[in-house]
Amino acid sequence: MTNRGIPNLQIVVVVCAVAVAGYAAFSVWTVWRDQDAALIGDIIGTWKSFAVMAFGFWLGSSSGGKAKDVEHRPAGTPVDPVSVVEEKP
Repeated sequence: MTNRGIPNLQIVVVVCAVAVAGYAAFSVWTVWRDQDAALIGDIIGTWKSFAVMAFGFWLGSSSGGKAKDVEHRPAGTPVDPVSVVEEKP
């Protein structure tokens, strides 16, 4: 049986939330304080990358949730070995 739980789930969620909130605050402060187009573009690009990563994670985890635990018993062949004894010519 495979353990599918995330160890320390609450800590992972809190740390991720703090990281996103911190970067959001930094982003707002930087865009408000600076008028540098390149820096604002970098911040927007980082948020776009974050959105792509979050969507990819959501898509992957929703697909992975459909996977079933199947017990695989090796056939003992060279293609699917477990205890293969080589034949001598």
